[in-house]
Amino acid sequence: MPLSRPAFLVLLAACAAFAAARSTNAEPLDLARVPAAAVWLMHADMDAARESTVMQRMYERVVRKHPEVENMMGMATGLSGMDPRKDLHDVTVYGLDTDKKNAVMVVHADANRAFLEKMVEKARDHETMKHRGYVLHAWTHKGWKGHKGEKVVAAFFKDNLMVFARTAGQVEQALDVLAGEAPAAGKESPLAGRTRPGSILVARASKVDPDTKCPVLRQGEGFRVAMGESDGESFYRARLDMESDAAAGLAEDAAEGLAATVALGLGKEKGVMKLVEGLETTTRGKTCLIAWDARADDVWEMADALAEKIEAKMAAKRKAGCGCGACRCAACDGQTCGKKGCKDCGKDGCSACESGTCPLERDAAAGTESEARRPFEDDEF
Repeated sequence: MPLSRPAFLVLLAACAAFAAARSTNAEPLDLARVPAAAVWLMHADMDAARESTVMQRMYERVVRKHPEVENMMGMATGLSGMDPRKDLHDVTVYGLDTDKKNAVMVVHADANRAFLEKMVEKARDHETMKHRGYVLHAWTHKGWKGHKGEKVVAAFFKDNLMVFARTAGQVEQALDVLAGEAPAAGKESPLAGRTRPGSILVARASKVDPDTKCPVLRQGEGFRVAMGESDGESFYRARLDMESDAAAGLAEDAAEGLAATVALGLGKEKGVMKLVEGLETTTRGKTCLIAWDARADDVWEMADALAEKIEAKMAAKRKAGCGCGACRCAACDGQTCGKKGCKDCGKDGCSACESGTCPLERDAAAGTESEARRPFEDDEF
């Protein structure tokens, strides 16, 4: 479902907020939290994100462009009982099959347990149940606009470790794994292996969803991905286990083709080719290996420059209306509303002029919420 611009900003702010405070307690993937039968996992290390130069500068940029972000973080703290800028440490998501609806999430955070348990009691259809001394909370989570709510079950394993899933059975099994009452993924697990220092995101799978929308993985049997930053170097690592040697070769071609596309489209931008040249690919039988490295300072310099250009283009597009130059609402220039529309494209002067008065003029005079939200659109990236 497409996010509205305010919702997009909230999501971006939440992601960037992980870099708001430095931490020296970065915790890599802990397979003791993952069942032995799991076929895929994803791990996001927020402590590692806080150590990232790119993430720190992203947050600083978001706050500079959108001062409202700090208020949003304050609201998030009040609603969740923890400050995501410093209290959220890592999140591990896994599944015993490839259906993402059956995923289980383990959250490591310095949460206010009493506050959260009191809040969840007010949720719709709330009920509790017990398992081995643990209290499970079940409720109907309010869905996004246009979507019905979903059942959610959650429990605290410890004050700083929470489990979320869609069924009580999934939460109970997760609690058993955490307590050592059920087998966890060990060294022999296909999901085991070294976690690269500085990894912010780790994803591993021994099976691929047959309905995956990723064209590269449609002929894949498994994969391992890690991305992050260490000692001032941004990195990406991927191992794609394919169905055949030929499929591995095609996966390598896809990676090289993506780099070529970036070079063709953005190669004239300062610093782009330096980033593109950091890509290296190879195949070993049915396996495709992809590695990319670049200085974090160079990555941020390029990301910041591209964001500035995108913002400028979006602002110009909003000002120009449909693009013909004639259908722009004249009130944008401080004049009266041009309700006659455009003779070239047939569109009205603006989409809401049917009421007889340009909403931009009306909002400017009244200082409405609509006008207050305009900075979200002006600085979106």
